[in-house]
Amino acid sequence: MSRWEFMRKLEELLSEISPGEREEALKYYNDYINDGGKENEAEVLESLGTPEQVAAIIKDGLEGNAGEFTESGFQSKAAQNANPVAHYQAPKSYDTNKASSQAKSGMSGGAIAVIVILCIIFSPVIIALCCALFGIMIAIFAVLFALLLSFGITSFALLISGIILVFVGLFRIFFGPLTGLAMVAAGLILSGVGLLFLLLTAFIVMKAIPGLFKGIGYLFDSLFGGKRGVKNG
Repeated sequence: MSRWEFMRKLEELLSEISPGEREEALKYYNDYINDGGKENEAEVLESLGTPEQVAAIIKDGLEGNAGEFTESGFQSKAAQNANPVAHYQAPKSYDTNKASSQAKSGMSGGAIAVIVILCIIFSPVIIALCCALFGIMIAIFAVLFALLLSFGITSFALLISGIILVFVGLFRIFFGPLTGLAMVAAGLILSGVGLLFLLLTAFIVMKAIPGLFKGIGYLFDSLFGGKRGVKNG
């Protein structure tokens, strides 16, 4: 069972207790799992037991002993000690206090300093890459806009020219059949090419431009989106 499934099931099982007590209990167990570290998450979950067992422990502690959750477990105000049922031991394979301090402190000062120094050193490169990427996107948009404009104007001109040639050719048939038929044929060809450019224009508007926006959105989501944190509560 994953951490998210464990916490979700536990929240469902605690639906009968008050919202404040439920939130406090969920926060306690979530923080306890955090203290164990990501590498020990499966072991910590195994040591806690099933969500049903944990929920029963919490309800038993809340119903039988007025108290609260603390860093050392469920503390009974009446007995001034940890409820032996609600209190659990950390796995022996790691130091809970050490894991807790690492989880709370995050990166060490030296690691943060190194990251800051690297960012300063490579900032010109990063800025240059960002500018290059922005320039490429602008160039792609410019090319698509130019193609859209040129194809649109070309299709309009060809269609108009073809229609005019067809009508003129039909009129010329009465005076020179061969000339009139040639003009009609040329007009139909121009109209067909104009329709082709019109289809290309529609493809750019309906497919190419939306696809480009989706690709850019996917790129930014991959670079800066990151992973969603584990749902809690």
